[in-house]
Amino acid sequence: MRAKINRKKNFLVSLVSGIRRGLLLFCILFQIPIFSVTPVPASSLGPLFAVQEDQGILRLVSVSPANGKTGLIYTGAQDKGIPVFRKQNFIIFKTSKELNLLNLSTGKTKAIKGSSDAFPGNSGFLRDKSLLLFSRKNADRWETVLYDYEKDKELKSLPGSQPFVSPDQKSVLLVGNEVLYSERGEESFRVPIHKFHFDTNQISTLAWIETDHKKIQITDVYALAEDTVLVRIATEKENRLYKLQTQNGDLVKLNLPFYPSVSGADTKEQVNISFGPEGKIVTFTERAEGKLGNIVVVDLKTKQRYDSSFVGCFPVVKNGLVYFLGDPDFVKASKDQDYRSYGSYTLYELDYRKDKIRAVAPLSGKAELLE
Repeated sequence: MRAKINRKKNFLVSLVSGIRRGLLLFCILFQIPIFSVTPVPASSLGPLFAVQEDQGILRLVSVSPANGKTGLIYTGAQDKGIPVFRKQNFIIFKTSKELNLLNLSTGKTKAIKGSSDAFPGNSGFLRDKSLLLFSRKNADRWETVLYDYEKDKELKSLPGSQPFVSPDQKSVLLVGNEVLYSERGEESFRVPIHKFHFDTNQISTLAWIETDHKKIQITDVYALAEDTVLVRIATEKENRLYKLQTQNGDLVKLNLPFYPSVSGADTKEQVNISFGPEGKIVTFTERAEGKLGNIVVVDLKTKQRYDSSFVGCFPVVKNGLVYFLGDPDFVKASKDQDYRSYGSYTLYELDYRKDKIRAVAPLSGKAELLE
């Protein structure tokens, strides 16, 4: 399991030789889509966006959910950078050296200052402000930068990494830097979960999590509706979401799995996690070790978990529906089959309430959804 976690950091390089499961891969998907609790007519659906890699060329395309028609937005060689976040006419690219910002309106690209060897994290842009976020190493500590891309200026540096903007856009959650804690002669490693408040410009610590002498990795933290906070942990046995039960700055134990499988199946991995912008819908791929896995949706408004019958990856929430990528050869196969690589990618629409899918469009090469 730990080997899989380590491979996640290599995604941006792996597009050259083939897309792997990876943490940066997930970052592409953890954007903030437009979500409505009630599905809207197909004629009024906004487009989805996909990044395709085919023979060393990257393309960013729009895909109509209604009829599957695609439109080219950007194309370029992969060595010019990988698109990781999009906001209207702006795209953040990760290159081998730094982060770049492309303005589609002007066609101009500029480097983001101070982003050498930066890590994009789980949230790229704020919706209504000219701010973006990225994490970087400062000596042996991680810090997250709030950057004004209109003024080309760093506004603030926060301790920690993996920034995730809350659904109301009022705060940012961070995985803090691990510290060695000593109490009564006993030492332990602990990781704080931080919350930065935009209105007060202050940072608070929601909780401390003991990592059992680094046997537990705190990989991500997420904010949902109604102040719900999720933490994703990785150990040699599992890689899944847990609910943070208290947020008063105390040392906590993660013993409340987030909507575990009702069947009691041995599903130790929850990956490709994505959220609706209101924080009321969560979707992910859930699988047992070495198996294909299926698309799962949790609706916090109805407090229900929906286990779909379909094998797929990289789901996103849009317009009250879930879209994901699947291989037509085994999208309807059993989730308990041994894992195998995708031979081709098709974009599917999932009505999770009815457990039905509709093929939207085939995508050439290797593909990811970008919102």
